[in-house]
Amino acid sequence: MRRGLVKSSYSTAVESTISEGKVREIFRALESIGAITKQGEPNRDGTPYRVLIPDEIEACRKLRAERKAAEPKADVKESEIDFYNVRENRIKVFERDAYKCRYCRKQLTRFTATLDHVTPVAEGGDNSFENLLTACLDCNSRKHRRPVGDFLAEQ
Repeated sequence: MRRGLVKSSYSTAVESTISEGKVREIFRALESIGAITKQGEPNRDGTPYRVLIPDEIEACRKLRAERKAAEPKADVKESEIDFYNVRENRIKVFERDAYKCRYCRKQLTRFTATLDHVTPVAEGGDNSFENLLTACLDCNSRKHRRPVGDFLAEQ
């Protein structure tokens, strides 16, 4: 801690340091809120600490829950939920279709699956659950902006 860790990276000054006491105070504060935990006794290399991620910190979980409770409840219709751009919602469409291309029935993975619009956005289609289906990249590219019926007629 005494050899370089105490230098401030926010200052433009050449020799701007933070006192050892200040660093110890910060470590104690982080320990008290559960953001870090000691992982052993001090030794020649220092004191081993484990830094927790926000989901592991009780104070962060409480703050997130309070913010969520304070948010106004919006009455969102199913047709207004974006299933194309929101990752969690995309996965729901892939799972509904069992990760199979709805055109050629090819088995896909989460890395190879794409979403296709039944009614193209250019023709008034939206990103709703009912207007999206799982497709392989090849079928999705060949279909392009055509309605599903026109694409399937050519198959």
